Amino acid sequence: MDRSNEQLRYGHDYHVRVKNFGPIAEGSIEFRPLTVFVGPSNTGKSYLATMIYALHRYFARSLDQSPYRRLWRIDSSGLTDEHISDPGLKEDLDSWLKSAEEKGELPPLSARVENAIRSIVEEAKDMAPSLKREIARCFGIETISELIRHPRARVAEVVVDIHRRDERCNMKYRLGIRRDEFKVAGKVTNLKTPFPDLVQSAKDASMLRDLMLYGAHRVSKRDVFHPQLLAMLAAVTRNALADPLRRRAYYLPADRTGVMHSHKVVVSALVQHATTSGLRPAADVPILSGVLADFLEQLIQMASRHGSSKNKKGDRLASKVEETVLGGGVHVDAPAANYPHFVYRPKGWQAELSLMRSSSMVSELAPIVLYLRHIVRPGDILVIEEPESHLHPAMQVEVIRCLAEVVRSGIQVIVTTHSEWVLDELANMVLTSRVEESERATSSETTTSLHPHEVGAWLFKPQEASEGVVVEELKTDDTGLYPSGFDHVAVAQHNRWAEVVSRIGAMDE
Repeated sequence: MDRSNEQLRYGHDYHVRVKNFGPIAEGSIEFRPLTVFVGPSNTGKSYLATMIYALHRYFARSLDQSPYRRLWRIDSSGLTDEHISDPGLKEDLDSWLKSAEEKGELPPLSARVENAIRSIVEEAKDMAPSLKREIARCFGIETISELIRHPRARVAEVVVDIHRRDERCNMKYRLGIRRDEFKVAGKVTNLKTPFPDLVQSAKDASMLRDLMLYGAHRVSKRDVFHPQLLAMLAAVTRNALADPLRRRAYYLPADRTGVMHSHKVVVSALVQHATTSGLRPAADVPILSGVLADFLEQLIQMASRHGSSKNKKGDRLASKVEETVLGGGVHVDAPAANYPHFVYRPKGWQAELSLMRSSSMVSELAPIVLYLRHIVRPGDILVIEEPESHLHPAMQVEVIRCLAEVVRSGIQVIVTTHSEWVLDELANMVLTSRVEESERATSSETTTSLHPHEVGAWLFKPQEASEGVVVEELKTDDTGLYPSGFDHVAVAQHNRWAEVVSRIGAMDE
């Protein structure tokens, strides 16, 4: 079955390799439209999911959003004296602009300019302080060295390998975490410029040239214009290379139910503490992780979105969850204070229930419904910890089917899970993709299909106590299922049952 352009856009975009990170000794993960982390508790699934979230938070905010519209404001920290004083670079840039004006399109850049762009893009040391702060914020830790695996490791490493679909170039960021330092290094390979992201037509090329010349006028001096033009081209290239990490990411933590129930109390306590901090010694208040703080902030922001036009696609997806799993609707009420109040209305009821009075299943899934309806858009990433929590196995199956439709809508989904029901239904959806669409249409089974390359499952496998966790890709076996090891628990239970029955039989004799 063909996939839409939208579905193709959000696929195999980057790999992440980690070493001695949290509980993880080593692991390599390729992120796909639906990525599943599975394994025992305390094996690093949330650690890795939080790191991915932190990377997206940083890159989505830090890179130039529209680099060629504010030429004179482009960050030129990667420029060196050699770039600025090289007369050959200036000549090549002038020749490139002249050719662009004459041809109405952007010609290839010279090797000298490409090499200069590569060196600027690879200069990543200025990223380290702000990226370090964002990672520490998301984890809610005082020092980033707390992420180094104990007890044996002294250095942790995170490598992000970003691939462009058109194979124009690869970008790799290497994050090194030591006890007393944090380093970021960039590496560009197979660079081919200019990127098609820069301009789409001759009109764009002409507009770009006009903007460049306008920028030259604003900075007054031609000697300043050339470095800024080079910095602009480097910014566009960097943006294009890091595009998969620039998508907005949202994180629904495992303890979201507690936050949903107590968000008013938490905010009131934070406000009270902030307004009285100058009057009395600071209380011993626990640090709120960035993941939880962002979730709390987004809940509050839903009040301002109440009544606004809905995202039709997201509303349809949210309604599917309400209909097939919740048996009722989840809504946001915004009272006069413009603070959100979340309610649940069972199907057929006129009255509404506060989430605190609804079932744990409703409280657990309400954030997914609300985010789909009010916040997440195609192209975004939604991280969900343990979507199966508090759900009957039949509802776990329905939820993973709903998430498959979310993936089909163009939203990339990352989930952590302990559920064999989730993995088995995921395997069923992959198997279903092998059935002809005409055959599927006549079947009573309505399971959404996902192609094998749209799904990735990774097992977080603990080694001996001091050796940490190894992350391995789970591939379907000959039966079409994911061999997660859950069946070992079932076999052990059965053997225990057989042993007890045998003993009882022996006593009766």
